[in-house]
Amino acid sequence: MTLRVSDSQAQQDFLRNLRRVRADMFDALDRMNSGKRIRYASDDPYASSALMRLQEDAQLLEARRRGISQSRAWLELSEQGVSQMGDVLNRGLTYALQASSETNQQSGLDAIAEQVSGLINQVRTLANYRVSGNYIFSGTMTDRPPYDDTGAYQGNDSAIRIPLDGQNLEINFTADELFGVSGVSGPLELLERFEAALQAGDTDAIQGMVEEFRDAGKQNTTILARIGTRRRLLEEADIRIQNKQLEISERAAELGSADMAEAISDATRLQTGYQATLAAGARIFGPSFFDYLS
Repeated sequence: MTLRVSDSQAQQDFLRNLRRVRADMFDALDRMNSGKRIRYASDDPYASSALMRLQEDAQLLEARRRGISQSRAWLELSEQGVSQMGDVLNRGLTYALQASSETNQQSGLDAIAEQVSGLINQVRTLANYRVSGNYIFSGTMTDRPPYDDTGAYQGNDSAIRIPLDGQNLEINFTADELFGVSGVSGPLELLERFEAALQAGDTDAIQGMVEEFRDAGKQNTTILARIGTRRRLLEEADIRIQNKQLEISERAAELGSADMAEAISDATRLQTGYQATLAAGARIFGPSFFDYLS
C-alpha cells in the first residue's frame, strides 16, 4: 500500500515537472515565433506600464499627424487659389495698360470688358474651393460658399487653428480677405469697377486703376508668402513628430522585443529537456503510463 502511494506521488511530481518544462518550452517558442518578450502585463509589470504609456504617446502623435495632413491639404489648396488670383490680377493689369491708351475705340474696350467679366467669374470660382466638402474660404462656416448670389460675403472672420508645438497655427484665409467683396473692396470690387469703366469708355478711370492692380498684386504676393510660412511650419512640425514616433518605436522595441538569439537558444534547450523528461518518465513508469496520458 505504501509503495502504491509513493508511486502515485512520484507520478504527480513528475507530471508537475513535465507541465512546467512544457510551459517554459512553449513560452520560449512563442517568444521565438512572435519576436515579443512581453505578451501579458504579468510578464514584466514595469515594462508593460511603460509600453502602455508609449502607446498612448504614439496615438497622440498619430492624431497630430492626421491633423497636419488635413491642414496641409487646406493650405495647399489655399496657395493654389491665391496663386491663381495673382494670375488674374496680372491679366487685369495687362488689360488696364492696354485700355489706358486714349486711342482705343469703344469696341476695343468692350472686348476687353468681356475678358474682365470672365476674370470676375474666375475669382468667384476660386473662392468656392473645398477640401473634403468644406469651403475653405468661409471662415468657420465651412458648410456654405463664401459668396451669395449677389457676391456678398456670407462666411465669417473666425480662424481655424490646429495645435502645433505648444501653440495654435491658423490655417485658413477668408474670401473677403483674399478676393474682396462685390461692390465693397478688394480685387473683386476692383475688377468690377474696371469692367464698368471699360463699358463706359472712361479712360481716366482706367488709367487710375493701373496702380491699383499693381498694389493688389503686391498684396496678393504678401499673402502667398504668409501661406508659405505656415506650410513650412507644418512640414517642420511633421518632421519633428516623425522623429518622436521613431524614438517611441525604438524604445518600445527595446522594452517589448525578445532577444531572438536567446529565445532560439532557450527553445532548443527546453525542447531537448522536454524530450529528455519524457524519456526518463518512460523508463521509470513504463510506456503504459504515457499511453494513459495520451
